[in-house]
Amino acid sequence: MVKSSTNYFKLSYSLYIQVPPTTPDSSSEEFPKSMTHSRQQWVQFLLLLTGVCLLWLIVFPQIATIPHVQAEIDFLEEKQIDPTAMFYSDLETIEDTVQEISDFHKAHPDALW
Repeated sequence: MVKSSTNYFKLSYSLYIQVPPTTPDSSSEEFPKSMTHSRQQWVQFLLLLTGVCLLWLIVFPQIATIPHVQAEIDFLEEKQIDPTAMFYSDLETIEDTVQEISDFHKAHPDALW
């Protein structure tokens, strides 16, 4: 194999393969642009991460100390309601309500629908 000055390697049987340069040329404008783009992505990522951390560690705890919000949190804890539950039918406190609705439909079969 013989290396030419145009970043091509000449293989036997006259086959040419282009090889990208391993180090950037000082005259090449692509290297600074790609580095700038990569740096911008990292800066954006770090700003987003910082924003999420500020929300989670500072803003949300402050919101939880507001009296109205604290009262809602206390109510949920008192009733043992998990606010992250997907289905409230999984909670024990809903059983009475389901029974009342069922009894209502038995007593009034034509009501509501």
